[in-house]
Amino acid sequence: MRRRWLSLLIGLLGLGGILLSAGPTQAAKPDAVSDTLSDSRKNTASEHTIRLDMTSGTAFASSETVTITLAAAFTVPALTNSDVSFNDGTARTVLASCSAGPNNVSVGVSGQVITFTACSGFSASANGALITIRLGTGATKITNPSSSGVFSVTIAGSYGDDSRTINLAITDAVTVSLTIPFPNGDVRFTGDAFPNALVTILDGGAVVGTTTANATSFFDKTISGLSPTSHTFGIFAQALDGRKTLTLSFNINVISGMTITVSGILLPPILSVPIQEKRPKALIQGGLARHNSTVTTFISGPTNRNDQITTNANGEWQITVPQILRLGAHSVSALVDDGGGGQSILTNPALSEILLSADLNIDNLVSLTDFSMLMFNYGLSNPPNVAADINDSGGQVDLVDFSVMMFYWTGG
Repeated sequence: MRRRWLSLLIGLLGLGGILLSAGPTQAAKPDAVSDTLSDSRKNTASEHTIRLDMTSGTAFASSETVTITLAAAFTVPALTNSDVSFNDGTARTVLASCSAGPNNVSVGVSGQVITFTACSGFSASANGALITIRLGTGATKITNPSSSGVFSVTIAGSYGDDSRTINLAITDAVTVSLTIPFPNGDVRFTGDAFPNALVTILDGGAVVGTTTANATSFFDKTISGLSPTSHTFGIFAQALDGRKTLTLSFNINVISGMTITVSGILLPPILSVPIQEKRPKALIQGGLARHNSTVTTFISGPTNRNDQITTNANGEWQITVPQILRLGAHSVSALVDDGGGGQSILTNPALSEILLSADLNIDNLVSLTDFSMLMFNYGLSNPPNVAADINDSGGQVDLVDFSVMMFYWTGG
């Protein structure tokens, strides 16, 4: 009997927030507005990353507000200042209520509306700045609607009298469930990893096929002769140095005599961070992802921030975090956006511990140079050199910091 072929396109729904359109741009209003979910499955707690790209000549200043209104189907808890972050090119200090200061922003929640207000004395953002707001950075997050569908989020800014509504797709997990009594079937996998990646396909945890992505990150592999039953496939990419991406999983009912095509796969980045780093040395994040795409990294812990960078033609990327991070354990994750509407899921968190150090000039010695830097900032509550607050107390550079320096003194 002649074999019959059927190509089934399976959208990778449930693997990240899906952004629909945000409407036309107007003068003195944001160029673009987006809301990216860490998990778009229904009835799931998710972090929202909202980006507000203002047009040239528009700035966010004292007493102005940004309001975020979520559709009624979202469950919005009483988010506190520890559950959110606000960055307009400067990591602003989010407070429960306004207090005068150049970096102070307050947050308030009323029903489905979340409002950020620039406090008195706020140093205005640069014209055309990108505002990044993260909701649910702590233990408290927003819960997605209990049913799948498209739900609205409205972002409004008083500085340009603007109101934009965007739509988010909330999804079910996708599986294929078809049965036709014919001989064995095939499954074809296509998508993007990074240039020259070794792509491995698993079936029930066992390797059933490998292929190499081309110079433009694309891979295409068909696994043939599969029994007509339910299969759990996994797919990951590996670099020449052994580093691997997260493994994506797919539950598929293989159909006798047919080919099922799983297309549009976008593997998450490879992410590398040091397990430990001494403060104030910069934390370096790096790895591999789809070529000429945007990688976004998220740091959470004592310090919360996110950064973006474009991968080069080889898929390589590296971010040197400019901020001096606070002491303690930090969790770092990343995702990649291909610029054409495709976005990967987040990588698994990588942990990096920021350790105490009295080596303020990072020359591997604790000497008179470091002592001079300490003395220059001594007695200041907000020292110009944040690292001079060696014990990261957030208070004055004081005798405790001096004592720590003496304990680690090497001279030289």
